[in-house]
Amino acid sequence: MKLARTTLRLKVDLKKKAEKYALEEETTLQEIFNLSLEEYLKKKAQKRAKRIVFKMHDLGEPLDNLTRDDFYEIPKINR
Repeated sequence: MKLARTTLRLKVDLKKKAEKYALEEETTLQEIFNLSLEEYLKKKAQKRAKRIVFKMHDLGEPLDNLTRDDFYEIPKINR
């Protein structure tokens, strides 16, 4: 796993809560932030995917029993 260094400005109370949680769970702030960001992005992607809606419309009685004669007249042959 490749890591990138960055600087974040966090709310003081949020940072304190994260530090407390990290101590309780014996983990690091880095791990908490990475997992949190992954979860956030995954939820956003799922919400985007849920927006795809296939609308169906009632087209009446099924027409799967039609034949060619139902669409085309039988040609009249002049003799």
